[in-house]
Amino acid sequence: MIRDISNIKRDLEDKKNNDIIYKKNKLQEIFEADPDLNEILGKKDKRPLNKFADKEHPTTQELEERNIILEYNKRIDKKQIIPMLKLNGINKEVLNFIMYDINDDNVSYTNESIKNQIVEVMCLVHEDDVETEYGIMRTDLLSYIVKDLLCWTNAFGKQLKCIADYGDIVDTRYYCRTLKFKIECPNNIYAGRNNRYDNFRI
Repeated sequence: MIRDISNIKRDLEDKKNNDIIYKKNKLQEIFEADPDLNEILGKKDKRPLNKFADKEHPTTQELEERNIILEYNKRIDKKQIIPMLKLNGINKEVLNFIMYDINDDNVSYTNESIKNQIVEVMCLVHEDDVETEYGIMRTDLLSYIVKDLLCWTNAFGKQLKCIADYGDIVDTRYYCRTLKFKIECPNNIYAGRNNRYDNFRI
């Protein structure tokens, strides 16, 4: 066998290169398009900048106030729908998040050309923002919307089914509901059951 990888030409910007990349991009589009999901996440508005009495010569107090506003705006200017399960540095402000990832779990017992993927979605809600105007916990509302969007959908070519939905506490300050969906899909079949760069001709 001769393995020829010296002339590989990949389009690294193509989101259809890999099924996980494609599905994560599709998930982002689905989540960002849902107005209810974005409402319940509670995106905070930036504070308007204070005005200087004399634009050319602001006072020390005015500059300190401006810095406080800029710092606050920087802290809340975070994406709240995140394509990875990562929590570091988000608990400085009261913000809520949807975090998700996709993992290849195993292959079918009867056909190795079929794999089982797990779509995991974490609905994180800060302890100071669990109440909603609807009388329902924010974690439960977020998980309801996610399940409503994804359960039994064919948006990824094969149907998703919910296999887990449980609550937890994360990083001591966040309540979390984790949803897991299973999808059965082709196991990276591009050139039959061979690697595309293997050349068996001598």
